[in-house]
Amino acid sequence: MDNDVDVSCGAEAQSLAERAYRAIEDMVVRLDLPPGSRLTENDLSQRVGFGRTPVREALQRLHYDGLVRVFPRKGIAVSEINPLEVLVALDVCVGIERLVAAGAARRIACGAQAVTERLAGMQSKQVHAAGGPLAVTEQLASAMARAAGTGDVVGFVEADKAIDRTLAELSGNPYAARALMPLQAMARRAWLFFRRASDLVPAARRHEDLLRAVGTGDVQAAEAAADALVAHLRESIKNAVSRL
Repeated sequence: MDNDVDVSCGAEAQSLAERAYRAIEDMVVRLDLPPGSRLTENDLSQRVGFGRTPVREALQRLHYDGLVRVFPRKGIAVSEINPLEVLVALDVCVGIERLVAAGAARRIACGAQAVTERLAGMQSKQVHAAGGPLAVTEQLASAMARAAGTGDVVGFVEADKAIDRTLAELSGNPYAARALMPLQAMARRAWLFFRRASDLVPAARRHEDLLRAVGTGDVQAAEAAADALVAHLRESIKNAVSRL
């Protein structure tokens, strides 16, 4: 019985740390915590509504991800955004994005219907009525296109995160997905920092190309679309920096 209690408490602590990590990461990526801002564990505990222990564990992960810097007994600083570091990270990101996209397309081509249904949150009849696996990716593309068309940056970012989660799940490769998550967070933060309103629609179109290729099970097109999406992000950051 004692072992069961220990396991339960450990799982709960891990869950709190994970939730604290997601909450703080979201604030950093969205720039609610601006680059260079200084905080303490107590500040963050109050802002996210978790105790200091899960917040401390979350900060250790965020430090490893490069999003914050932790100074023992001196507090925390949100990392500055270094364009060169982001571009170097994208060199790694592109290979993993291609792997995830290809894996997702391949699984759909091979009939991984159950995965798509779970992601869509629909019953089998509903998925088929909507047009099958392609309908799920089309819904994601439409959500991003709507946000881009209305200049809804928050909605665009939420759609981007949903697309990343969906492709990661569909790929069936949890190792690639875990490796990609901190790189995507870094890239998303940089894009928000340097973004132009005029880039929303072009970026949404790149995502649409990727989702269409995955939804139709076209592995080669999915790989090409993943490359094009990262290339677009790279050029957007370079262009923004050149205007500074």
